[in-house]
Amino acid sequence: YIVSVAASSKPDTLGTGGPGTIATPHRTYNVLELANGSAAELGEGLLLSGSYVQFFVTIDGDSSSITLKDGTVLTSRTSPGINWNGYPGRFSFGLFTDPPVQVTDTGAVVVIDFDLGRSFYANDPANAAAGFGYVGYMQVRNSAVTGSVSGTVAGVNAGSIADASITLLVVNPSYPTDEATWGVWGTARSDATGRFRLPYASPGSYVLAVDAPATSAYGSLRVPGVAVSVGAETKTGMLVVPLR
Repeated sequence: YIVSVAASSKPDTLGTGGPGTIATPHRTYNVLELANGSAAELGEGLLLSGSYVQFFVTIDGDSSSITLKDGTVLTSRTSPGINWNGYPGRFSFGLFTDPPVQVTDTGAVVVIDFDLGRSFYANDPANAAAGFGYVGYMQVRNSAVTGSVSGTVAGVNAGSIADASITLLVVNPSYPTDEATWGVWGTARSDATGRFRLPYASPGSYVLAVDAPATSAYGSLRVPGVAVSVGAETKTGMLVVPLR
């Protein structure tokens, strides 16, 4: 449940340049529907032209829920349920932008990328009914200075792989061989036909990580040197994942 979105031109949010409200949707969004480039409009608002370094998303945890495949609804009041890890019923999540979002006299379309898979972790990976905890992974980008990555996932000597995990990674130059230390700049999942699309990626060079579902006979694939350019879609083609 998103209550409001605000922006600030100052990192400390105090005094002139503090948070200015952009939108107040006061409604729930099914974030599972927002995949492979889909987006939901939160609203429009007025901001002075300039550079904005921090955005605030206010969430009402008490009005939010997770619905399992069998129809069971988990909330902050059910047991098991959603553990917001110390956040109050309504809280604001501050998002620093790198680089800052530039708003011109003609405006800007700001995208809030909510990483669902990393924001909620299962208490028991083998049993979703055991509940979830919340960490919160969100990024803010100006859509005018992003690109995208797309492709199709398939198994070696087989057909497409659905529900594969797709991750856009930035190599840590201090630990170039330790993937656990690399930065995550976007995640997605392949659809029923194996296709995926990672939108709103910042320009740069990445490693594309493809991991088949844990229940699959197939394993993982890493594709280095995936370049993203502003306004362009990088098509990776067919990505063939080997057997485990």
